[in-house]
Amino acid sequence: MLNEDVAIDPGELNLDLKNPRMPDAEFLDQSEAVQYLADHADVSELVQSIATSGWYDYEPLIVLRGENVVLEGNRRLAALRLIADPDLAKSLGVAIPEPLHANAKPDEVRIRFVDHPREARDFIGFKHINGAFKWDSLAKAKYAAQWLDDDGEINTVSQRLGDNHNTISRLVNGWKVLQQAEANGFDREAISRRTFAFSHLYTAISRPATREYLGLPDVSEGLLGKDPVPRASLAELGRFTSWLYGQKDEPAVIQSQNPDLGHLVQVLGNKSALATLEATRNLDRAYDIAEDKTTKFSALVYKLVQDVEEALRLSGSYDGDPALVGVTESISRSARVLSSTVKAGIAEDANDD
Repeated sequence: MLNEDVAIDPGELNLDLKNPRMPDAEFLDQSEAVQYLADHADVSELVQSIATSGWYDYEPLIVLRGENVVLEGNRRLAALRLIADPDLAKSLGVAIPEPLHANAKPDEVRIRFVDHPREARDFIGFKHINGAFKWDSLAKAKYAAQWLDDDGEINTVSQRLGDNHNTISRLVNGWKVLQQAEANGFDREAISRRTFAFSHLYTAISRPATREYLGLPDVSEGLLGKDPVPRASLAELGRFTSWLYGQKDEPAVIQSQNPDLGHLVQVLGNKSALATLEATRNLDRAYDIAEDKTTKFSALVYKLVQDVEEALRLSGSYDGDPALVGVTESISRSARVLSSTVKAGIAEDANDD
């Protein structure tokens, strides 16, 4: 149960250095956490609001008793820190409006103590994971993983986060693989794109071909253990994360989740295609080897039928352009050759039987 609200000097409070809103790292000190929030959590907008309109105590900060660590409300506390320290704000590029509102630097803020992070989880989960202030999938994965480390019951965590068992499992498994990749040299600061697409990772490792490539156990909808990629497959993990995201001078081979991620997974399941990707870092060339040509052929034929039917539907609008005569004759010849090829294939299969 959350305790009753009390008032406290905001200077006595500490930012949470393991805040799920900041999943990219764990910070060494309070100043690093303030800087991260200023850079990534739109704290400058909140500073503008408080500085011009004053502090509005619309909701208590949730604080861990004994340590005075803010579990919920870090963004608001960071804004107050910046307003109270103009030099710090200036060093971080955050402008402080002048003149300040009379209540922009409150002597006290309303808080609610908890004795353990689990007491705040229902509230935080509702607000940030399913409510109006949602975290992204990486923050959600980190929060769920920490919760599971503490309580160890995925059904409870899934239900209280308002998600299904499979979704939470995929997020947490992705988080565990990411943590292991980073421990073995993967650097999220050195990726090719500005944003880290965590969904690429947790989606890919749910596929059998990826799990086999990385040596991951098939846990179906269950949870992977700590450091799930075996030592013998750490080199593959490094290549895989580099293909997904890029590293320094190695550009990512994934440009978009659809279709690139599916193509990469298909390449992982084909030895010749995989060898080509490892040698050239060219996903298109590798996928050309791995692609199911029979399926592609069928898809193209069905699409061709649709296009021809649409052309027939519009043929009444033909304006007499003589160039189209030659084009349609070419289509007719190609269709006859295609038909003969398919019939020959059927006859060959019959003879084989």
